[in-house]
Amino acid sequence: MSIQAVLMREVIRLTAKRRLRHSDDVLALRHALQQKKQNAKPKQWPAAISSLRLGEVPTERVATVSAPAAEADDAALIYLHGGAWVVGEPDDFRPLTTQLAQLTGLPVYVPDYRLAPEYPFPAALNDCEAVYRALLAKGIAPSRIALLGDSAGGNLIFALALRLKRLGLPQPAALVGLSPCTDLSGDSASFKRNARRDALLPAERLSECISAYCPHCSLKEPEISPLFGDLANIAPALLQVSDNEILLDDSTRLAERIRAAGGVVQLDVWKGLWHVWQNFPQQVPEARQAIAHIAEFVMAHMAPPAKISA
Repeated sequence: MSIQAVLMREVIRLTAKRRLRHSDDVLALRHALQQKKQNAKPKQWPAAISSLRLGEVPTERVATVSAPAAEADDAALIYLHGGAWVVGEPDDFRPLTTQLAQLTGLPVYVPDYRLAPEYPFPAALNDCEAVYRALLAKGIAPSRIALLGDSAGGNLIFALALRLKRLGLPQPAALVGLSPCTDLSGDSASFKRNARRDALLPAERLSECISAYCPHCSLKEPEISPLFGDLANIAPALLQVSDNEILLDDSTRLAERIRAAGGVVQLDVWKGLWHVWQNFPQQVPEARQAIAHIAEFVMAHMAPPAKISA
């Protein structure tokens, strides 16, 4: 583990985790995060960033500067951001999405899906399905689309894969979950085992967010907790997680169940890092290494572009 990562982990433990532990009001937390963003120095991103609506869902498109316009896309990455279903915006994840666009050469679409508690389950999942359908309607083949997401967004990509299967819609080329929350029922042993070791997520706050996202629901419903779904015949999956996260077992158990269902899955457990360290490529080499592997995995499973007839 690099010295940069060790230092960044402790900074996050002393700042972000402390802030989250004392944030029991979702609206107040959103306001504080907005204030922090407004007070931050504007950043220039090495990408072409634009806004559009896909399936009536506001969506950010991140692409290389030389990429064609959205209308000409023949492939796409859909990135579903984290934030425990209650906070988060597409621009929060530009450190990661700009890197993905550069390494793959593909546009990254980041839906600004609806958040709880104002819009509980299944609003967010419905929005993500709408974006996927909209890209299919644009003529992009499912074998040229990958679904990626972190934390709550990782939950949504696997929930969406299960929904697509239930509806008889085609699977994407690949699924990539960064510390996905796959079991909202609280059965994962790491939820308690790593409560003190996790440098970012306070377990008590996550439980409150789950209650806000899916009140009065069965927490073992597959589209809420994908771990309990029929995982046969979903797209090949890559899971990245750190060994000291409260969500560690959400990845390890999901990998076991995908394999048991005859699926293809790669589980990468990194040591000593924090929840979604991949969003810090400017600060730590482990983030750059993880993103490079994500790009390799996606491109290995992405179908080649269709040949144009002469």
